[in-house]
Amino acid sequence: MSEFEVAHVNDLKDGEMKEVAVGGLGKALLSKIDGEFFATSHLCPHYKAPLSKGTLSSDGRIMCPWHGACFRAQTGDIEDAPSVDGLASFKVTVRGDKVFIKANPDEIKAGRKVPIVRKFKCTPKRAVIVGGGAGGLVAAETLRKEGFDGEILLLSREPYLPVDRPKLSKALNIDATKIALRDAEHFKNMNINVRLATIVKAVDTKAKTVTLESGESVTYNHLVLATGGDPRVLPINGKDLGNIFVIRDVKDANAIGEALPSNATTKRNVVIVGSSFIGMEAASILVKQANVTVIGMEKVPFERVLGNKVGDALMKLNIANGVKFELEALVDHYLPSASNPKQVGFVVLKSGKKIPADVVILGAGVFPQTTYLKDSGITLDRDGGITVTAGMQVPGAEDVYAVGDIARYPYHLTGESVRVEHWNVAQNQGRVAALNIVAKEHGKAETASVEFKQVPYFWTVQFGKSVRYAGHATSFDSVVIQGSLDHASEAGLSFAAFYFRKGVMVAVCSVAKDPVVSHVSELMRLGKAPTEAQIHGLDVLKLPLKSNEKFVPPKKASASSPDNTIFLIAAGLAGLIAVLAPIAYYIRDKAAASR
Repeated sequence: MSEFEVAHVNDLKDGEMKEVAVGGLGKALLSKIDGEFFATSHLCPHYKAPLSKGTLSSDGRIMCPWHGACFRAQTGDIEDAPSVDGLASFKVTVRGDKVFIKANPDEIKAGRKVPIVRKFKCTPKRAVIVGGGAGGLVAAETLRKEGFDGEILLLSREPYLPVDRPKLSKALNIDATKIALRDAEHFKNMNINVRLATIVKAVDTKAKTVTLESGESVTYNHLVLATGGDPRVLPINGKDLGNIFVIRDVKDANAIGEALPSNATTKRNVVIVGSSFIGMEAASILVKQANVTVIGMEKVPFERVLGNKVGDALMKLNIANGVKFELEALVDHYLPSASNPKQVGFVVLKSGKKIPADVVILGAGVFPQTTYLKDSGITLDRDGGITVTAGMQVPGAEDVYAVGDIARYPYHLTGESVRVEHWNVAQNQGRVAALNIVAKEHGKAETASVEFKQVPYFWTVQFGKSVRYAGHATSFDSVVIQGSLDHASEAGLSFAAFYFRKGVMVAVCSVAKDPVVSHVSELMRLGKAPTEAQIHGLDVLKLPLKSNEKFVPPKKASASSPDNTIFLIAAGLAGLIAVLAPIAYYIRDKAAASR
């Protein structure tokens, strides 16, 4: 471990951060909060975004400028997804007017803090997690990191370990091991039992059992439901023809790749049914090698979420890159190919228009995958979702939690009950569920209950342009645009869009305006987002991210060192002996004197 001079004390003001060179080892991120310096790794572990280009709140939250991952400057701990790892944290010393960092080459090179469990004391308790996606993975890891000493059983219907699912709609011909979030050795080290290709058939919340398709029954003390959503397949004639695909898992993405060989002599015709995020991502990727037509019910793509103006701008960007559109349109049926009657050949609209199709991709949204809960004792919403508390608990089902696409929760910023189908929302909800399980195990369910209060953060990519979005707007009555919506202009497509309902900001979207979305997301978290009356002509990046609260490090035993409990008991006994010893000597001396 070596020490390196990295800065002068006046190089940073409070609330600022910067990359610094750590000798010849590499770089670190230096932050200054309330006059104190902290150092962490400088790149987001998710996709290597430079954190110095992100935001730093006064309470010490560092937010990634690309995808909204949040880390604690004081410790490097992860607070918000989509990263599954925290930042490496380095000791900082100030001597005179110089700032020093103590680090070793391995820490600098790793650039992240992967959760580990060095010691483990097994108890008879069992936590069962149904679903091997984002929410299930984070729930399992958080349980172990926070000190759950029982068995953790993660049941995944997929035949591979948890993957970075957003990549499925952004590429073809995917190797599951290349996009895996963790390898088998990691789960072994964390004492997490993962069972792949395992389908849950039923749940009995009274008996606290999970029944597998194999007939095996598994008991649980705590249950986390994280089964996500299944792609919606429209019930229209011809839907069973070949070459009609959904995008949910690696097998789906690879099947599309096989149907569209890159060495084909002529471009094939691809029709995408659905003009929202998954469909439009697929369109922007496939148009490079195919003739792509998007069919949508909306007037412009993304209209429901991003509004007419932003949707129109993104549509024009797609058109300029070769994508064709059939909007305000409905599919009536599919016709087979003349050359192969087992495969699709045309998509026929309600208007009667026939669109040639060698491949059809359904991007019409998803529905909650909760069919296995029909007789579980859990009340399902009309859409198949599960209404939960702010702590992700399922009312009326003891020790049961639901997270991710299936969970309808109270959104703290608007008071609405919402179900948000975002990757990082599922991860963060999995963390909240696990924290509440651990609190209950430690007898602190009433005082230590954690509520889900994250501002949702979403991103997509369109022809090299990253579209970022924070907040959640089930509706909005006005949109204020700052910047250019014209991709062909000198400025190009570069804007920030602010969404308001009754004058209150409910969401923000941007293209080529980083870190506006990250900054505004933190303003919304802090309750300091500008109103519609204030936003005109305002540079939101100049608004300070001042919190009324200061970070207080949690005082708890580490899950990686269970012996801390023994240490604390021993320390307490030592303190008691230290207090009682003089009294004992005094009594002994008085007794001796009386004799």
